Amino acid sequence: MQQQIQDKIASMTVEEKAAQLFIITPEALTGLPSVTKAGEDTRTALSKYPVGGLIFFESNIQSRQQMTEMLKKQQEYSRERIGLPLFLSVDEEGGQVTRIASVLGSEVEIFPDISEIGAAQDASRAFQLGDAIGEYLGGMGFNLDFAPVADVLTNPDNTVVKRRSYGSSPQNVSEMVKSNLEGLQSHQIYGCIKHFPGHGATEGDTHQGYAYTEKSWEELKSNDIVPFQDSIEWGVKFVMVGHISLPQVTGNDTPASLSSYVIGRLLREELGYDGIVLTDALNMKAVTDQYDSSQAAVKAILAGNDMILMPKDFQSAYQGILEAIENGVISQERLDESLRRILELKMCQQGGSHE
Repeated sequence: MQQQIQDKIASMTVEEKAAQLFIITPEALTGLPSVTKAGEDTRTALSKYPVGGLIFFESNIQSRQQMTEMLKKQQEYSRERIGLPLFLSVDEEGGQVTRIASVLGSEVEIFPDISEIGAAQDASRAFQLGDAIGEYLGGMGFNLDFAPVADVLTNPDNTVVKRRSYGSSPQNVSEMVKSNLEGLQSHQIYGCIKHFPGHGATEGDTHQGYAYTEKSWEELKSNDIVPFQDSIEWGVKFVMVGHISLPQVTGNDTPASLSSYVIGRLLREELGYDGIVLTDALNMKAVTDQYDSSQAAVKAILAGNDMILMPKDFQSAYQGILEAIENGVISQERLDESLRRILELKMCQQGGSHE
């Protein structure tokens, strides 16, 4: 497998490698205002930008059959173009964040808020949630769910993850998150834990702008980090890093998602994680208030992310990455390191196995 991956990376152009780093909406890919099917526009766009993945929202969803057909076509075009599948992703947490269940309603199982499931302290309910969501996502052709939320709710005034968190006990959250991941995995769906290093202690909302926690690394480790550490030991393949600033840890206001100290030193070295790291959506104000799309994308890769989620302007972010590679700001080694992680999962998937 490692040899196959190396051969594949060696055969790819710099443009193809750069495109693989992105997970974007079908609208950002095609330039169309709304995408509910995949035809020649999608094929042409994927041929120019063979991206690593696509993410879908309510506006893309009309029915189970329509989604199944669209995702199938997108996978065909990707394989035809670059010989690799796409990560087809969605934010389907259950409770208040469900892109698909909110459209399909009674066709799929509806779950209460995640906070309510957590309060019951019965991990089998979190498994049932993952199992039910995994079943309908897998049936349509998805392979990646940006869930579960692994944030421990330590600040009662936090509004971002209040109803989306399994609660304030790190041990309980950890059990719930692992059970949820197992439920998803039973249907060949990769779960992605978020928002490292924990959005439950923050003041402010990164969608609206600056959000921070004053906790030290030791304080975070004894609480917020517990579910992340346990999921890493369990074998989670995706970790999403939030745009949370940690002034007591990094010494500045850089969002965690753009900090090489947070990703390289803490997540990779200290917690021993070698799976795919990706940013939270780069179109959020905590990032766009400070950086343009090109700067943010380059900073994200230099910080150690393998994939970039939803830059505000995809074309500009993609060009920024290409220029940074050309100018030697992003080395070939750095690029290939991320490609290795991405291809490892994609080629496993193509072979039909799903660790």
